[in-house]
Order: sequence, then C-alpha cells, then structure tokens
Amino acid sequence: MRLDYARKIAETDAGLMLRYGKIFGFLDPNRKVPAAAYHVARLRGAISADCGTCVEAEINLAKAAGVPAAVIDAALRADHAALGGDLATVARLADAVVGAREDAPEARAQVQRAYGDAGLIELSFAMTGAALLPGIKRAMGYATTCDLSTLRKLA
Repeated sequence: MRLDYARKIAETDAGLMLRYGKIFGFLDPNRKVPAAAYHVARLRGAISADCGTCVEAEINLAKAAGVPAAVIDAALRADHAALGGDLATVARLADAVVGAREDAPEARAQVQRAYGDAGLIELSFAMTGAALLPGIKRAMGYATTCDLSTLRKLA
C-alpha cells in the first residue's frame, strides 16, 4: 500500500518512473556529514510536508543508519534543546527552509562552520528532497497525514 504511488507511476509510463528514480540519486548517498545530521535534516523535511508514511520511512532509514533513538525522537518533536549543538542547528535550518520557507542566515552560517560548504549542500539536498517526495505523493492523491505521537513510538 505504501508504494502504490510508485506502482502507479511505473504502470503509467516507464520513462516517468526512471525520472522519479533519479530523485533518490539526488538524495543519496550521505557522504559529507555525520548520519545523525543527515537524518535530522531528512526527518524535519518530511515532517514539514506532513506525510505520515514518508516520515515513517525516514524514521526507518535513520534507525538503519544507526542514529540513536533519542536523536530521532528529538527530531520528531522539534526539540532543539534535546538535539543540542550542531544537530539543533541543522533542525533550525531545515525548519526555516522547508517548514517556514524562510531564510535562516545564522543557522546556515553555523552549519557551514560545522560541516563546510559540501556539508551544507548535502544537508540542503536532504531536507528539501525529503520534503519533495511527499509533495509528489500528495499531488497524486497518495499522501497520509502525520500522527507524530504514533510515529514517535517507532523511534
């Protein structure tokens, strides 16, 4: 059921499915920042788009990458204090950029100091890419609303 939208794309047009598949090349792999930073950005991006199955997938990806449950939970709650330091800065940047659609020059500068320009770019891909997928699903009629209290139990 969760990949119904992908099946619909594939059934409709193989060329469209190939284009859709390129999104994952854009998102992955994570090579420039620690896994926790990368997945905090992706979690906050998916949450901003309010798609429950997408957030669930991001939780599973973060767990598979070894991100501690406490970090995942704090990211789900937008608890910047619990994230602390650089992870809180990543969350603030993601919340501003994909959540509020605002510029966040201080958070951006802190992310650049922590991870360099390549890290900032990779985190930009992570947060905006994770918000893109739910948009595709929503446009096609396949998105589900987030229930973060239920999803937090997965962390």
